[in-house]
Amino acid sequence: MEELRVIHPLIWGGIATLLLIQASWIFYDASKRGENKWLWGIFGLLNVPSNLIIYLIVTRIIFKTKECPNCRKNIKLNSKYCSYCGEPVEEN
Repeated sequence: MEELRVIHPLIWGGIATLLLIQASWIFYDASKRGENKWLWGIFGLLNVPSNLIIYLIVTRIIFKTKECPNCRKNIKLNSKYCSYCGEPVEEN
């Protein structure tokens, strides 16, 4: 029984650390991609790793992207302006 008291706080600390790392990375990546960073960051705090998998599927597979003709970065298909360089993008 004494061993459980020592391991138990370490396990909670590890889970909390993983959640913070996951949420921080999702927050950073969402802000870089022009997504709602606060919503995704809080979503990343809920559990590990299923929310990370959901974030990756939604932001990379479901939303189709196209290349900006000016800076060559991937932007959302329906964007009128590049979220990286700010230049207008022609609709195809």
